[in-house]
Amino acid sequence: MGSILHPLFEGIILGLTVAITLGPALFALLQTSIKHGVKTGIFLALGIFLSDLTLVVGCFFGASQIITDPGYHLVLGIIGGVVMCVFGIYTLFKKVPQTEQVEPIDEIKVRKKGVLPYFFKGFLLNIANPSLWFFWITSVVAISGTYGGDQKNVALFFSGTLGVILTTDILKVVLANKIKLAGNPQIKLLGNRIVGLLFVIIGVFIITGSLLEYFRGISLKVP
Repeated sequence: MGSILHPLFEGIILGLTVAITLGPALFALLQTSIKHGVKTGIFLALGIFLSDLTLVVGCFFGASQIITDPGYHLVLGIIGGVVMCVFGIYTLFKKVPQTEQVEPIDEIKVRKKGVLPYFFKGFLLNIANPSLWFFWITSVVAISGTYGGDQKNVALFFSGTLGVILTTDILKVVLANKIKLAGNPQIKLLGNRIVGLLFVIIGVFIITGSLLEYFRGISLKVP
């Protein structure tokens, strides 16, 4: 049971880190839910989730086909971990304006009525985000290196990550009218500190895990 919970638990930590990031996706979800209702917001969240899932699955199978050498696992795991640490340090010390303000996000508009257009809009807007591609490619490659290319553990890890992201996005939609933190500088600062620290921890975990997996592989080869 422990071998199943470990990658799932690690994935949940990454999912929670992404979930508490105060970015445009959060404000878009809140704005849509408040203006068009909870049902519409949920369909937008599902579209965003499907785009995340599509990118993760695509990167997962791509990485499993390309990265087969244990040496590549080590190098890419370390690179991915360093990227996570750098992003975490940047977020940790990122300055926040001391005046309360709302993120300048354009309203998500669709031509046809109903909730399905918001589903497809969420999918297309999210998957067209270059920074999202960079994040998921880095994450999948790094985690694949950490678990030595073990597809089961990588799948469990990202099941935990995506499951938490979807669950928290739906909670944000349901509680949109009660969330009044969007422009609060103290909340933004605290959020940056928490997210930055968690990304550094995840980065260190990825680097450590990649090194341990590599040296374990070497020790198994020694007669």
